[in-house]
Amino acid sequence: MGDDAPSVRELADQVAAAFVHRLFPSLRSPAYLAGPNDECADRCRFAIARAASKRRVKTEVVDLRPAPAARLDSITARLRDINDRTNDDKHPWPTLLILDGFDLLEGSKNDAPTFPFRSRFQFDREHLWLFMGRDLKRLRRMFGDHRLPLYLAASNITPELWRAQSKVFGKDSAAR
Repeated sequence: MGDDAPSVRELADQVAAAFVHRLFPSLRSPAYLAGPNDECADRCRFAIARAASKRRVKTEVVDLRPAPAARLDSITARLRDINDRTNDDKHPWPTLLILDGFDLLEGSKNDAPTFPFRSRFQFDREHLWLFMGRDLKRLRRMFGDHRLPLYLAASNITPELWRAQSKVFGKDSAAR
C-alpha cells in the first residue's frame, strides 16, 4: 500500500457514505462488507452507525462469530412472518441490523440456517441489513452463487482497496 492510499478511517467513512446515502433509510438495499481485519470492521461499523444515527436510525450489531448458526436462527425468529402482517400495520422506523461474522455461515455444514433466514428477511420492513465478515471470498460465494439461498440478496460494498488486498493475500479469487 503506497503513501497515497486512503487510511482505514477514510475508507470506513467512504463505506458509510455509500451505505447511508441521501435516500437512506427509505431506500437501502441489503449489502455485504468484508473488512480485512477487526480494525477495519470496527471502524466501518462505527462510521456506519454514526451516519445512520444522524438519520435517526438506530443500529444493532449482532456478533455471529461465537455460534453463527444458532445466532442467525435467533435473528430469524425475531422477524415477523409476512403472513402475520395486516394492511393497517404501522411500520416502525427501521433499525439497522449489522450481522458481523456472516461469512462463517458459508459452507455445506452451515447453509441450513440461511434458508429460513432468507424467506423471512427479504420481506422484513423493520430492519435495514448489513452483512459483515472478514473473508470476501466466502461472502461473494454466499451472495453470488445461484445454487445458494442468499443469491443476489445483498450487494457488495467492500472498498476496491480491500478487494485487491484480499486477492494479494490469497483470501479471494478473481472476480467473476
